[in-house]
Amino acid sequence: MAARGPLLLIVLPLVISACGGGSSTPVTGDPLGDAVRHTLAQKSAMVALDAKVDLSGQSINASGDGAFAGGTSHVHLNFDVPLLGSSTLDEVVVGKVLWVKSPLIGKKWLRFESGKSAKVAGFDLSALTGVTPTGALALLQHDDNSTSLGKGHYRLDLGGITSGDIQYNSAEAWVDDQNLVRKVKLDFDVNVGSDKAHSIVTINYSNFGTPFTVTVPAASEVAG
Repeated sequence: MAARGPLLLIVLPLVISACGGGSSTPVTGDPLGDAVRHTLAQKSAMVALDAKVDLSGQSINASGDGAFAGGTSHVHLNFDVPLLGSSTLDEVVVGKVLWVKSPLIGKKWLRFESGKSAKVAGFDLSALTGVTPTGALALLQHDDNSTSLGKGHYRLDLGGITSGDIQYNSAEAWVDDQNLVRKVKLDFDVNVGSDKAHSIVTINYSNFGTPFTVTVPAASEVAG
């Protein structure tokens, strides 16, 4: 029993060292770019999203699911906005055009240019709609400042990359043994008037190759 004290003194520093905050190493080559190209070559995938938005001291949480094929996607979100309460939002993206529909705005769709301000009931939805499944994958190809956090886990510094009112800060990506991107976590800011909304959006990808077709809202279904 008397020997356990010295043994613990020796072992404990080793455990602390092994379980430290983790290490990162610079990435050589273009592993993320290869994974993104292989992922997009699957033509389509199902997605699940989680988002947290902080604006003016208030937090907005959202979750949802959907699918994408090429440069098109359809995502359904459930979200909770302080003062406005819980609601849903459907988002259709084709190229650089975005349509959104929510009970907060009635029965018709609203049309916006991707990356631009999308205000509904005084709330800028860009903080929720600023990232599309294919857009998140495209951002991973800016890997000049990427590091490896472990097998298949990467972190990218995206500081300085902007799209309209959105400024991207960083991204994390997880790649599986089949060289498919399974998860992307994005950190970005959206200019909302004189304020900024800080958003963290996580997208999980699955069921690659599942047939999927986006239906663009008819002109009669879009508010003038």
